[in-house]
Amino acid sequence: MSQQPSPEFNNIDALLRSTAAAFTYPRTPDIATRVRARLDSEPRSVSIMERAWAAMSRPVLRVAAASLLIVAVAVGSALAIPQTREALADLFGLSSVKIEVGPVEGPPPPVLSPNSFASPATLSGAQEAVAFDIRLPSEDGVRILPEAVYLEGIHGTGVPVVILVYESQDFDLSQRAFGFYGKGLPDEDLARESAVHGVPAIWIDSGGHIARSLDADGRLLIETERTVERGTLLWEEGGISYRLETGLSEAEAILLAESLR
Repeated sequence: MSQQPSPEFNNIDALLRSTAAAFTYPRTPDIATRVRARLDSEPRSVSIMERAWAAMSRPVLRVAAASLLIVAVAVGSALAIPQTREALADLFGLSSVKIEVGPVEGPPPPVLSPNSFASPATLSGAQEAVAFDIRLPSEDGVRILPEAVYLEGIHGTGVPVVILVYESQDFDLSQRAFGFYGKGLPDEDLARESAVHGVPAIWIDSGGHIARSLDADGRLLIETERTVERGTLLWEEGGISYRLETGLSEAEAILLAESLR
């Protein structure tokens, strides 16, 4: 049985929530529009253009019962071998991501916003809670402040995760130093190899996959299990794991990731 937080902790938690709610963030620049403008005007490498074209031309795969049944028949024999279930993530070269392919047992988890599984915070408060420098998207070298900040795992249930929300730009950026991200895919074709600053990354198409946070020992943090409808870019850099959930295309998400300062 988990230990209940002390009254003093509850008072601190309530103070953090009220402070975060009252904090006024500056107006967020239109990052998505600027990124799209750069894609239209600047020369790009063939690999990025090929990935962007693949993302736009590939049919969206939905998490539906029919497709799950087909996938279960197609990959059921592979799923019976435990080593194969992690081989997909190993193939992409990311140590902090575990990917499983197969049908969902029972109804899929709901789509959750960060305030459902994380605690509101200020940017300075989040920085004090983690041992790494929080990085923000930038435009012309100027860091862009988030519209909201959340901390996941601050109640002793896991490694702290910083979640930066840019709601008007349709993306959330998560950062953590240790632990794992778990991904459940109905079809392995939803995920493919990508790159950020030339290092391996994973791009997961929009259409529905299950995301889970795991602690440093690989145990599931059940309150974090949710369905993600947006595209997701996962990469590691400088010992930090990043997850970008967004409505942007893969090419746009890569440019955004490479702007972090």
